[in-house]
Amino acid sequence: MEKITLTIKDTKKKNFLLELLKQLDFVEVQKPAVGKPVKHDFFDSEGLWKGRDVNAETLRKKAWKTNR
Repeated sequence: MEKITLTIKDTKKKNFLLELLKQLDFVEVQKPAVGKPVKHDFFDSEGLWKGRDVNAETLRKKAWKTNR
């Protein structure tokens, strides 16, 4: 099976295209799953950097690839 993503330039013609595609027995039309965004609790990340020597200076060195 192959998947193709389409970009519809004229939204007025979206329904026409969907109905046309549904008529083809070898095409399966799926609407994207839309759900509520999952809220992230900041405190669930507690301990993420535990046991690692990370501070602002080491992060800057890695980000800017400097040799200080």
